[in-house]
Amino acid sequence: MTVEPTAKQVLLVEDEPGFREVLEIGLESKGFQTEGAASLAEALQRLEGARYDAIVSDLRLKDGSGLELLEWLKARQDTTPVLIMTAYATTETTVQALNLGAVDFLTKAKNDIEEVAKVLKGLFAATPPPSLEVHDMGDLVGVGDTMRRLQAMVGKFARADTTVLITGESGTGKEIVARLIHRYSDRAKGPFVPVNCGALPDELLESELFGYEKGAFTGAGAAKKGLFEESNQGVLFLDEIGEMPLHLQVKLLRVLQERKVRRIGSSDERVVDVRVIVATNRNIKERVEKRWFREDLYYRLNILHIDIPPLRDRLEDLPVLIEHFVAKFCRKLHRPPLQIQADALEILNGYRFPGNVRELENLMERCVALASGPTISVDLLPEQVVREARNPQGAVPALQQDYEIPGDGFDLEAYMTAVKGYYFREALEICGGNRTRAARLLGMSFRAFRYWLQQLGGQESLPEAMPSPRAYPASPTEEAPEEA
Repeated sequence: MTVEPTAKQVLLVEDEPGFREVLEIGLESKGFQTEGAASLAEALQRLEGARYDAIVSDLRLKDGSGLELLEWLKARQDTTPVLIMTAYATTETTVQALNLGAVDFLTKAKNDIEEVAKVLKGLFAATPPPSLEVHDMGDLVGVGDTMRRLQAMVGKFARADTTVLITGESGTGKEIVARLIHRYSDRAKGPFVPVNCGALPDELLESELFGYEKGAFTGAGAAKKGLFEESNQGVLFLDEIGEMPLHLQVKLLRVLQERKVRRIGSSDERVVDVRVIVATNRNIKERVEKRWFREDLYYRLNILHIDIPPLRDRLEDLPVLIEHFVAKFCRKLHRPPLQIQADALEILNGYRFPGNVRELENLMERCVALASGPTISVDLLPEQVVREARNPQGAVPALQQDYEIPGDGFDLEAYMTAVKGYYFREALEICGGNRTRAARLLGMSFRAFRYWLQQLGGQESLPEAMPSPRAYPASPTEEAPEEA
């Protein structure tokens, strides 16, 4: 058969001659150019002397395995995409292959030449041109290698029906990634059920997750399904998993191992078909070391791991993210299209974005709402953002100036109340909104915490940034005679 000079070169690693020949004929009929290798040793020899656009390898070979091939390529930083095929697929081998860099994992019994060709064509079609390509996955937008790797991981992990651990700072888009994995998985038609483990009191979290029977506790007037049952045949997303109390961690581990749940107040077990995705902004390994998180649960959750970098580590994405959010809020607020001015973009490039993409999104909504002309200018940016961007080294001189006593004095009591409010907000954010844990973090009783939160005007009134004494001018006082 005549093959076009531009045909993709595919190395077929298969020790069954008959099946290898079928693959060669079938793929060449689809426009690919193929070479065969009858063993791992032969494949490595061919790879030493030639480059291929893709590799299709059997998992089990007479002299080794496809996993060894993946390890060999990884050690040499060879990024040639590898498709693994096997008649003996297990969850363990699938996860191993994907973690070693395989682009897909197909079971021979379920897939034919058409499926192999489909995967290869999709792989090559996804190869970007030399210029930068914007990868837009909803609000997960970016350019360059970081976003491309994240996109590839989402695609691979979506096909592996097992637990995923997503880590990253607050605001990086962990739930967005979880929703994308669900969207592109075989469970896409099933429910996606999110729950914030840090936002619910311990006893409420247990009943929400596992459900309860009528009369199980005071107020249980009727039986209720838990979220495990509600997410059957779909995905249960456990956000802020690091905040889950130890006794619930034991129950979660049991569900993951046995795929059965028992409602509170019931002796019956119910089988559930659920994929669990968890996320945390905490250092989970550190929590394991401090015995705040069970080691066995950590290893059960950390089968597939995605770490989302903070925005400050991928500033190449900043311009396209700004464009994306500005367009989004122009549509939402029925505004004509806006452009960001170069000096405003320069300011944002110097800002560290402690709130990551979520902070940028909120910032762009503010700018679109306040803009009176066709552009977003520096004066629309918050003063704090501009100040910190212009003083990126921790702003020590500015801090000293901000927090020294003003020349005309200040209201110390009002200022200290504001500082208390700031730390209340910080504690609530760290604890995912859980007031009991926030109180504990601040060394207060829950009753005292609740009292002061009310005095401070509620959670919505708490200051987002550390207040400055300058914001609290001294109240007029009755003049007293000066001391001699």
